Amino acid sequence: MPESAPVKILIRTPNWLGDMVMSSGFVRAVLEAFPESQVDLIVKSGFEKIPLPHRGQIIPFDPKKETAGNFGKTLRAENYDYFYVLPPSFSAAWMAHKSKIPHRIGYSGEFRSFLLSLAKKPEATPRSQHLLKEYLNLLAPGISTEKYPPRLEITHEWVEKQLGSLEISLPESFFVFTPGAIFGPAKQWPLEHFRTLATLLHNVFGDPILILGTEADVKSGAEISLGLDFVQNYCGQTSLSELLAILAKAKLLVGNDSGSMHLMSALQRPQIAILDQPLPTGLHQSILMRLYLAAIYPAHPVFQELVVLLTMTA
Repeated sequence: MPESAPVKILIRTPNWLGDMVMSSGFVRAVLEAFPESQVDLIVKSGFEKIPLPHRGQIIPFDPKKETAGNFGKTLRAENYDYFYVLPPSFSAAWMAHKSKIPHRIGYSGEFRSFLLSLAKKPEATPRSQHLLKEYLNLLAPGISTEKYPPRLEITHEWVEKQLGSLEISLPESFFVFTPGAIFGPAKQWPLEHFRTLATLLHNVFGDPILILGTEADVKSGAEISLGLDFVQNYCGQTSLSELLAILAKAKLLVGNDSGSMHLMSALQRPQIAILDQPLPTGLHQSILMRLYLAAIYPAHPVFQELVVLLTMTA
Protein backbone atom coordinates (compact mmCIF):
# COMPACT_ATOMS: atom_id res chain seq x y z
CA MET A 1 0.00 0.00 0.00
CA PRO A 2 1.48 3.39 -0.96
CA GLU A 3 2.38 5.60 2.01
CA SER A 4 0.84 8.66 0.36
CA ALA A 5 -2.14 8.78 -1.95
CA PRO A 6 -1.16 8.69 -5.63
CA VAL A 7 -2.86 11.23 -7.86
CA LYS A 8 -3.51 8.85 -10.76
CA ILE A 9 -3.81 5.06 -10.65
CA LEU A 10 -4.10 2.70 -13.61
CA ILE A 11 -5.32 -0.90 -13.32
CA ARG A 12 -4.87 -3.47 -16.07
CA THR A 13 -7.82 -5.81 -15.68
CA PRO A 14 -7.79 -9.51 -16.70
CA ASN A 15 -8.63 -10.69 -20.22
CA TRP A 16 -11.11 -13.42 -19.24
CA LEU A 17 -14.63 -12.16 -18.58
CA GLY A 18 -15.07 -14.05 -15.31
CA ASP A 19 -11.66 -12.94 -14.02
CA MET A 20 -12.40 -9.35 -15.00
CA VAL A 21 -15.68 -9.42 -13.07
CA MET A 22 -13.87 -10.82 -10.02
CA SER A 23 -11.28 -8.05 -10.27
CA SER A 24 -14.06 -5.51 -9.61
CA GLY A 25 -13.59 -6.33 -5.92
CA PHE A 26 -9.95 -5.25 -6.18
CA VAL A 27 -10.96 -2.03 -7.95
CA ARG A 28 -13.45 -1.26 -5.19
CA ALA A 29 -10.73 -1.74 -2.59
CA VAL A 30 -8.44 0.66 -4.45
CA LEU A 31 -11.22 3.24 -4.74
CA GLU A 32 -11.87 3.06 -1.01
CA ALA A 33 -8.17 3.14 -0.09
CA PHE A 34 -7.57 6.25 -2.22
CA PRO A 35 -10.81 8.26 -2.22
CA GLU A 36 -9.21 11.31 -3.88
CA SER A 37 -7.26 9.48 -6.58
CA GLN A 38 -8.23 9.06 -10.21
CA VAL A 39 -8.59 5.35 -10.94
CA ASP A 40 -8.60 4.37 -14.61
CA LEU A 41 -9.00 0.84 -16.00
CA ILE A 42 -7.56 -0.91 -19.04
CA VAL A 43 -9.96 -3.59 -20.29
CA LYS A 44 -9.89 -6.02 -23.14
CA SER A 45 -11.59 -4.55 -26.19
CA GLY A 46 -15.25 -5.57 -26.10
CA PHE A 47 -15.51 -5.21 -22.33
CA GLU A 48 -15.55 -1.41 -22.22
CA LYS A 49 -19.34 -1.16 -21.85
CA ILE A 50 -19.39 -3.33 -18.74
CA PRO A 51 -20.15 -0.98 -15.79
CA LEU A 52 -17.04 -1.69 -13.74
CA PRO A 53 -16.35 0.53 -10.73
CA HIS A 54 -13.82 3.26 -11.53
CA ARG A 55 -13.14 6.94 -10.98
CA GLY A 56 -11.94 8.20 -14.31
CA GLN A 57 -12.01 6.40 -17.63
CA ILE A 58 -12.20 2.87 -19.00
CA ILE A 59 -9.62 2.34 -21.73
CA PRO A 60 -10.08 -0.54 -24.21
CA PHE A 61 -7.03 -2.46 -25.44
CA ASP A 62 -7.18 -4.61 -28.58
CA PRO A 63 -4.06 -6.79 -29.01
CA LYS A 64 -5.16 -7.53 -32.58
CA LYS A 65 -4.69 -3.88 -33.52
CA GLU A 66 -1.80 -2.80 -31.31
CA THR A 67 1.04 -4.50 -29.45
CA ALA A 68 1.19 -4.32 -25.67
CA GLY A 69 4.46 -2.41 -25.87
CA ASN A 70 3.16 0.25 -28.23
CA PHE A 71 0.00 0.62 -26.19
CA GLY A 72 2.14 1.08 -23.09
CA LYS A 73 4.03 3.92 -24.76
CA THR A 74 0.77 5.79 -25.36
CA LEU A 75 0.22 5.88 -21.59
CA ARG A 76 3.34 7.93 -20.86
CA ALA A 77 1.66 11.27 -21.48
CA GLU A 78 -1.03 10.50 -18.90
CA ASN A 79 1.39 10.82 -15.95
CA TYR A 80 0.07 7.94 -13.91
CA ASP A 81 1.70 7.30 -10.54
CA TYR A 82 0.77 3.63 -10.04
CA PHE A 83 0.08 0.77 -12.44
CA TYR A 84 -1.47 -2.40 -10.97
CA VAL A 85 -0.99 -5.35 -13.34
CA LEU A 86 -3.58 -8.05 -12.63
CA PRO A 87 -3.05 -10.44 -15.59
CA PRO A 88 -0.13 -12.85 -14.98
CA SER A 89 1.14 -12.69 -18.57
CA PHE A 90 4.49 -11.36 -19.75
CA SER A 91 2.77 -9.03 -22.21
CA ALA A 92 0.78 -7.32 -19.44
CA ALA A 93 3.98 -6.59 -17.52
CA TRP A 94 5.67 -5.50 -20.75
CA MET A 95 2.89 -2.97 -21.31
CA ALA A 96 3.48 -1.59 -17.82
CA HIS A 97 7.23 -1.45 -18.38
CA LYS A 98 6.90 0.48 -21.65
CA SER A 99 4.52 2.95 -20.01
CA LYS A 100 7.36 4.13 -17.72
CA ILE A 101 4.87 4.62 -14.92
CA PRO A 102 7.04 4.89 -11.77
CA HIS A 103 5.28 2.29 -9.64
CA ARG A 104 4.36 -0.92 -11.48
CA ILE A 105 2.95 -3.62 -9.18
CA GLY A 106 2.18 -7.20 -10.10
CA TYR A 107 3.20 -10.77 -9.44
CA SER A 108 6.51 -12.26 -10.44
CA GLY A 109 6.73 -15.20 -12.82
CA GLU A 110 6.84 -15.41 -16.61
CA PHE A 111 10.16 -13.48 -16.42
CA ARG A 112 8.23 -10.39 -15.33
CA SER A 113 10.31 -9.32 -12.33
CA PHE A 114 12.63 -6.97 -14.22
CA LEU A 115 9.65 -5.28 -15.88
CA LEU A 116 7.89 -4.35 -12.64
CA SER A 117 9.05 -1.96 -9.95
CA LEU A 118 7.47 -4.27 -7.36
CA ALA A 119 7.16 -7.90 -8.41
CA LYS A 120 5.45 -9.69 -5.54
CA LYS A 121 5.95 -13.38 -4.95
CA PRO A 122 2.60 -15.19 -4.77
CA GLU A 123 1.60 -16.23 -1.25
CA ALA A 124 0.30 -19.52 -2.61
CA THR A 125 0.39 -21.53 -5.80
CA PRO A 126 -1.50 -19.61 -8.47
CA ARG A 127 -5.21 -20.50 -8.57
CA SER A 128 -4.92 -22.41 -5.28
CA GLN A 129 -6.75 -19.60 -3.47
CA HIS A 130 -9.62 -17.37 -4.51
CA LEU A 131 -8.54 -15.23 -7.44
CA LEU A 132 -9.90 -12.09 -5.81
CA LYS A 133 -7.65 -12.79 -2.82
CA GLU A 134 -4.65 -12.89 -5.16
CA TYR A 135 -5.62 -9.50 -6.55
CA LEU A 136 -6.24 -7.93 -3.14
CA ASN A 137 -2.82 -9.07 -1.93
CA LEU A 138 -1.27 -6.80 -4.53
CA LEU A 139 -2.78 -3.85 -2.68
CA ALA A 140 -2.07 -5.04 0.85
CA PRO A 141 -1.96 -8.37 2.71
CA GLY A 142 -4.87 -9.39 4.87
CA ILE A 143 -7.66 -7.61 2.98
CA SER A 144 -10.86 -9.63 3.25
CA THR A 145 -12.57 -10.84 0.10
CA GLU A 146 -15.84 -10.67 2.03
CA LYS A 147 -15.44 -6.91 2.38
CA TYR A 148 -14.93 -6.42 -1.36
CA PRO A 149 -16.97 -9.00 -3.26
CA PRO A 150 -17.26 -8.58 -7.04
CA ARG A 151 -19.91 -6.01 -7.89
CA LEU A 152 -20.97 -4.17 -11.02
CA GLU A 153 -22.25 -0.60 -10.84
CA ILE A 154 -25.47 -1.22 -12.70
CA THR A 155 -28.45 1.13 -12.63
CA HIS A 156 -31.98 0.97 -13.99
CA GLU A 157 -31.07 3.68 -16.48
CA TRP A 158 -28.06 1.70 -17.70
CA VAL A 159 -30.15 -1.44 -18.16
CA GLU A 160 -32.83 0.37 -20.13
CA LYS A 161 -30.23 2.05 -22.32
CA GLN A 162 -28.69 -1.30 -23.29
CA LEU A 163 -32.09 -2.84 -23.95
CA GLY A 164 -33.12 0.14 -26.09
CA SER A 165 -31.11 -1.17 -29.04
CA LEU A 166 -32.09 -4.80 -28.49
CA GLU A 167 -33.98 -6.40 -31.35
CA ILE A 168 -35.44 -9.01 -28.99
CA SER A 169 -38.79 -8.37 -27.33
CA LEU A 170 -38.37 -9.34 -23.69
CA PRO A 171 -41.28 -10.82 -21.72
CA GLU A 172 -42.20 -9.28 -18.37
CA SER A 173 -40.94 -12.30 -16.41
CA PHE A 174 -38.55 -14.99 -17.61
CA PHE A 175 -35.82 -17.48 -16.77
CA VAL A 176 -32.45 -17.60 -18.51
CA PHE A 177 -30.39 -20.66 -19.46
CA THR A 178 -26.75 -20.36 -20.53
CA PRO A 179 -25.70 -23.83 -21.75
CA GLY A 180 -22.21 -22.78 -22.86
CA ALA A 181 -19.18 -23.50 -20.68
CA ILE A 182 -15.66 -22.11 -20.41
CA PHE A 183 -13.99 -25.46 -21.03
CA GLY A 184 -16.34 -26.75 -23.71
CA PRO A 185 -18.75 -29.70 -23.93
CA ALA A 186 -16.87 -31.80 -21.36
CA LYS A 187 -17.96 -29.36 -18.65
CA GLN A 188 -21.50 -28.78 -19.87
CA TRP A 189 -24.63 -30.05 -18.18
CA PRO A 190 -26.35 -32.43 -20.65
CA LEU A 191 -28.62 -30.56 -23.02
CA GLU A 192 -31.50 -32.98 -22.46
CA HIS A 193 -31.43 -31.99 -18.77
CA PHE A 194 -31.81 -28.33 -19.75
CA ARG A 195 -34.85 -29.37 -21.82
CA THR A 196 -36.37 -31.27 -18.92
CA LEU A 197 -35.72 -28.41 -16.52
CA ALA A 198 -37.25 -25.91 -18.96
CA THR A 199 -40.46 -27.94 -19.04
CA LEU A 200 -40.54 -28.27 -15.24
CA LEU A 201 -40.05 -24.55 -14.68
CA HIS A 202 -42.61 -23.57 -17.29
CA ASN A 203 -45.23 -26.02 -15.99
CA VAL A 204 -44.93 -24.60 -12.47
CA PHE A 205 -44.31 -20.89 -13.03
CA GLY A 206 -45.65 -20.32 -16.53
CA ASP A 207 -42.70 -18.12 -17.45
CA PRO A 208 -40.78 -18.50 -20.72
CA ILE A 209 -37.10 -19.44 -20.86
CA LEU A 210 -34.54 -17.46 -22.83
CA ILE A 211 -31.36 -19.23 -23.92
CA LEU A 212 -28.38 -16.88 -24.14
CA GLY A 213 -24.79 -17.35 -25.22
CA THR A 214 -22.32 -16.73 -28.00
CA GLU A 215 -22.45 -17.88 -31.61
CA ALA A 216 -20.67 -21.04 -30.48
CA ASP A 217 -23.77 -21.90 -28.41
CA VAL A 218 -26.33 -21.51 -31.19
CA LYS A 219 -26.49 -25.25 -31.89
CA SER A 220 -26.90 -26.10 -28.20
CA GLY A 221 -29.65 -23.52 -27.86
CA ALA A 222 -31.45 -24.93 -30.89
CA GLU A 223 -31.33 -28.44 -29.46
CA ILE A 224 -32.73 -27.30 -26.11
CA SER A 225 -35.53 -25.24 -27.64
CA LEU A 226 -36.55 -27.75 -30.32
CA GLY A 227 -40.32 -28.27 -30.14
CA LEU A 228 -40.71 -26.12 -27.00
CA ASP A 229 -42.61 -22.94 -27.89
CA PHE A 230 -41.95 -21.43 -24.45
CA VAL A 231 -38.15 -21.59 -24.96
CA GLN A 232 -36.49 -18.96 -27.14
CA ASN A 233 -32.96 -19.42 -28.47
CA TYR A 234 -31.16 -16.07 -28.59
CA CYS A 235 -27.59 -17.36 -28.60
CA GLY A 236 -25.35 -15.18 -30.73
CA GLN A 237 -27.94 -12.40 -30.93
CA THR A 238 -26.85 -10.14 -28.07
CA SER A 239 -23.83 -8.04 -27.28
CA LEU A 240 -22.10 -8.48 -23.94
CA SER A 241 -23.73 -5.39 -22.46
CA GLU A 242 -27.16 -6.50 -23.72
CA LEU A 243 -26.61 -9.93 -22.16
CA LEU A 244 -25.80 -8.27 -18.84
CA ALA A 245 -28.92 -6.10 -19.05
CA ILE A 246 -31.09 -9.17 -19.72
CA LEU A 247 -29.53 -11.01 -16.78
CA ALA A 248 -30.36 -8.05 -14.56
CA LYS A 249 -34.05 -8.59 -15.34
CA ALA A 250 -34.07 -12.41 -15.23
CA LYS A 251 -35.98 -14.26 -12.54
CA LEU A 252 -33.28 -16.92 -12.32
CA LEU A 253 -30.18 -17.99 -14.27
CA VAL A 254 -29.31 -21.64 -14.77
CA GLY A 255 -25.97 -22.25 -16.42
CA ASN A 256 -22.57 -23.86 -16.50
CA ASP A 257 -19.23 -22.41 -15.41
CA SER A 258 -19.08 -19.39 -17.70
CA GLY A 259 -18.75 -15.63 -17.79
CA SER A 260 -22.51 -15.33 -17.36
CA MET A 261 -22.23 -17.05 -13.99
CA HIS A 262 -19.78 -14.40 -12.77
CA LEU A 263 -21.89 -11.58 -14.17
CA MET A 264 -25.00 -12.85 -12.37
CA SER A 265 -23.04 -13.19 -9.14
CA ALA A 266 -21.79 -9.60 -9.42
CA LEU A 267 -25.41 -8.52 -9.95
CA GLN A 268 -26.40 -10.38 -6.76
CA ARG A 269 -29.21 -12.10 -8.64
CA PRO A 270 -30.55 -15.68 -8.13
CA GLN A 271 -28.79 -18.39 -10.08
CA ILE A 272 -28.01 -22.08 -10.14
CA ALA A 273 -24.41 -22.53 -11.23
CA ILE A 274 -23.73 -26.05 -12.50
CA LEU A 275 -20.11 -26.83 -11.72
CA ASP A 276 -18.75 -30.27 -12.50
CA GLN A 277 -16.47 -30.38 -9.48
CA PRO A 278 -16.29 -32.76 -6.52
CA LEU A 279 -16.96 -31.26 -3.12
CA PRO A 280 -14.67 -31.84 -0.10
CA THR A 281 -17.24 -34.31 1.19
CA GLY A 282 -17.09 -36.26 -2.06
CA LEU A 283 -20.60 -35.18 -3.08
CA HIS A 284 -21.31 -33.86 -6.54
CA GLN A 285 -21.92 -30.15 -6.99
CA SER A 286 -25.53 -30.91 -7.94
CA ILE A 287 -26.27 -31.43 -4.24
CA LEU A 288 -25.57 -27.74 -3.76
CA MET A 289 -27.79 -26.87 -6.70
CA ARG A 290 -30.72 -28.50 -4.97
CA LEU A 291 -30.05 -26.43 -1.88
CA TYR A 292 -29.86 -23.25 -3.96
CA LEU A 293 -33.19 -23.92 -5.61
CA ALA A 294 -34.78 -24.87 -2.31
CA ALA A 295 -33.66 -21.55 -0.83
CA ILE A 296 -35.04 -19.58 -3.79
CA TYR A 297 -38.32 -21.44 -4.33
CA PRO A 298 -38.88 -23.59 -1.22
CA ALA A 299 -42.65 -23.89 -1.55
CA HIS A 300 -42.87 -25.14 -5.11
CA PRO A 301 -43.28 -28.83 -6.06
CA VAL A 302 -40.86 -28.36 -8.95
CA PHE A 303 -38.11 -28.63 -6.37
CA GLN A 304 -38.89 -32.27 -5.66
CA GLU A 305 -38.83 -33.12 -9.36
CA LEU A 306 -35.58 -31.22 -9.85
CA VAL A 307 -33.93 -33.25 -7.11
CA VAL A 308 -34.50 -36.34 -9.25
CA LEU A 309 -33.22 -34.59 -12.36
CA LEU A 310 -30.02 -33.40 -10.74
CA THR A 311 -29.41 -36.75 -9.13
CA MET A 312 -29.07 -38.18 -12.62
CA THR A 313 -25.70 -36.40 -12.92
CA ALA A 314 -24.52 -36.91 -9.33
